[in-house]
Amino acid sequence: MKRFNHLMWLVLVAVLAVGCNEDFDTPPIIMPQASHTPNMTIADFKAKYWNSERNFCDTIKEDVVIHGWVSANDESGNIYKYLFIQDETGGIGLSIDANSLYSTYRVGQEVVLNMKNRWIGKWNGQYLIGKPEWYAAQSVWEAGRMPLELVKEFVELNGLPVMDKVNPVMAKINDIVGHSDSETKLKYMGQLVKFQNVKWDAADGETPYSTADATTTRTITDTEGHSINVENSNYADFRADPLPLGTGDVVGVLKMLGEDQWSLIIRDENDCIGFENSTKGTQVDPYTVAEAIEQQNSSRSGWMTGYIVGAVAPEVNEVKSNDDIEFMAPTSLPNTLVIADDPNETDFTKCIVIALPQDTKFRSQANLRDNVEVYKTQIWVKGEFATFMGTNGIVGNTGSADEFRLSVATGGVTTLNENFEGKAIPSDWINLQVKGDKAWYTPSFDGNYYAAMTGYRGNAPFESWLITPALDIKKAASKILTFRTQVNGYGSSTSKFEVYVLSTSDPTTATKVKLNPAIATAPASGYSSWVESGNLDLSQFDGTYYIGFLYSATSDANYATWCLDDVKFNVDGGSVTPDPDPEPSDPNRADFETMNGGAPKSSYGNFTSTAGWVANNCNLLIGGTADNNPTFQFIGLMPGSSDKYAMAVTINGKTSTPGTILSPVISGGLTKLKFNYGQAYTDTKLAFVVNLIQNQQIVKTWTVTNDAPEKFKVYSFEESANVTGNFTIEIINQCPSQLDSNKDRVSIWNLAWEN
Repeated sequence: MKRFNHLMWLVLVAVLAVGCNEDFDTPPIIMPQASHTPNMTIADFKAKYWNSERNFCDTIKEDVVIHGWVSANDESGNIYKYLFIQDETGGIGLSIDANSLYSTYRVGQEVVLNMKNRWIGKWNGQYLIGKPEWYAAQSVWEAGRMPLELVKEFVELNGLPVMDKVNPVMAKINDIVGHSDSETKLKYMGQLVKFQNVKWDAADGETPYSTADATTTRTITDTEGHSINVENSNYADFRADPLPLGTGDVVGVLKMLGEDQWSLIIRDENDCIGFENSTKGTQVDPYTVAEAIEQQNSSRSGWMTGYIVGAVAPEVNEVKSNDDIEFMAPTSLPNTLVIADDPNETDFTKCIVIALPQDTKFRSQANLRDNVEVYKTQIWVKGEFATFMGTNGIVGNTGSADEFRLSVATGGVTTLNENFEGKAIPSDWINLQVKGDKAWYTPSFDGNYYAAMTGYRGNAPFESWLITPALDIKKAASKILTFRTQVNGYGSSTSKFEVYVLSTSDPTTATKVKLNPAIATAPASGYSSWVESGNLDLSQFDGTYYIGFLYSATSDANYATWCLDDVKFNVDGGSVTPDPDPEPSDPNRADFETMNGGAPKSSYGNFTSTAGWVANNCNLLIGGTADNNPTFQFIGLMPGSSDKYAMAVTINGKTSTPGTILSPVISGGLTKLKFNYGQAYTDTKLAFVVNLIQNQQIVKTWTVTNDAPEKFKVYSFEESANVTGNFTIEIINQCPSQLDSNKDRVSIWNLAWEN
């Protein structure tokens, strides 16, 4: 529309000039006219001076004059310091060290270029008219940016803009991408093209053309599956608009990066033609289950919502009847979900089945075997609506966090200790911009990294959230949250910092409870000192929740900078409240769960259980629904329990002080000894010895070794013995790597014996 409006403006000026000339002395319109006459086409010009090198720059000695019409400029902000021109034979770019080029060089404007004693070359593979610059890293000349005053010396305007002269060339992606020969490069580099019947791969009704902080590469794909990258600048005025949905045509200028990396750059959002206006199938407007069933095997994909009603029963490969579905919770298996529009649905023909990929957040947080709280709650999932397990299904969901959303929180960690020393916002935190174009980031001062947020140089209003991983407050031994804040107010009157407990990770829809921590106060100038929040007791929240740190501001002359550090929850506490006295139910089982007061401990030390088991140079891990040291899923539950997780003693393989486990004196003899073992950490070997001791003598010994153990795999030890009377059990790490560091660690749990 912008290009159309500029043309109409010129027409209006001309009409007014003619219509009013009888009454007023209106100055005549000055029609620009070039003084040179073109003598070479752009295609011939490009071919004549072609060089296959990635970088070069040559001076043109002949009397060469070319012309063309401006096909792309910097009006929208998506093109930076370039002009592109084309004639009937081809296109080429001009590299110009200036902004707002569109004010002079409008799309459709004819220009005539006297190229004698000017330059043509490449900059990192892109064929350009530019000026020589020395690229020291490669010891080569390249085509750099020309000053605008220099450009005006040899680029003449000719007439008024004529949009009909700027028509894209119809092209196919597979005729360009994957081709790096000179013929293809000469034909398409710098050319305005149109790709028909393509879709934006990331389009979901919400994903924008570009992120706020950097140029973003998106892709478009045609009906044959061929794709090309599209460069979208974070300075484009359409940056925050959502990518178009459905299928349509995309117009843009072709660029080359390096030897063979083709990309497209669109001029503005009007270069996307014929796409859908409907938001159906997006997160904000998902399909119902019934609608998804209607779309089965139509190649239609998108978001769908419904209620979790069950899972596919064991040993069922093809769902043929209601008996093949477990309409209940907990279910036997964790690998599927069944979703319906009615939370009480029990008719499989009105349901959708979806797989929960192994080792994904989708499985750990949504499966009904381990998360009974999601039963009959709403879920949003993304995928293609197609047959799965012989019935209505949704396929293609990889299980990543951005492909599903729950209405309740699950799978939370029970400890959090984040100091941001990883120099970035952690990958399991959520950095969400609800309003504005500024996000949380991690600066440092005096060697300390922290999270920070400011509206400085941004577009208000702002609503930016920094959200923790899900916290399983119910199972945490300590319910205390603490953190530190610092602020530089800069005289801001609207900037706020607030802290909320969120029922889900989406603050726009979650139930929010505001906390009342102690926070920093802005001084008259500069930064405040760091302020401790105080102990925030979260015991009223009986389940899994998120903590959201909110920066908000409306329009202001200046914006405060808020800083956050040392976010801690249950740092010294445990994953669950373990069985305080397992002995009455199983007297022949080691009571590891009573060590350290029932709380796991990721650091190494010495521990003693209530019954007298001693662990030296060990740490204490525990089972749970998520892997976040010291909680690990593979350790699992205590035998016979549906809600109490086992404690695992991890013996360290440090050569100076090998980890050991020693039992108290046990009476009644032993016929069989058994326990589970495995590796929670990335260690390459394991080796340990198990001894039965009587009267200070080893009467039975076993050595367990594995030179390539699988992380998170549960191994079983079970051996028979004929020991009568009193005895003790001793387990010693053999330190197979022979290194004096935390190596070769082995977790041992559910240790039991038979008399």
